[in-house]
Amino acid sequence: MADRYFSVNFGQDKTQVAETGSSTAAAHVEVRITYDATNNGKTAALLALEHLTARILADNWPPV
Repeated sequence: MADRYFSVNFGQDKTQVAETGSSTAAAHVEVRITYDATNNGKTAALLALEHLTARILADNWPPV
């Protein structure tokens, strides 16, 4: 599988987002995208991120 990881720490901006081929254990937020997954593409990845955003907004914070 072709995985790419996007990670960022709280307080950073988009210029500081790291794109790597493996997990960054110390990152505050990390997303793994499998590029060769069935039905994947840029639009599908962005839609999945929108679903994650909606879930975070709807839930209590911090999560329990």
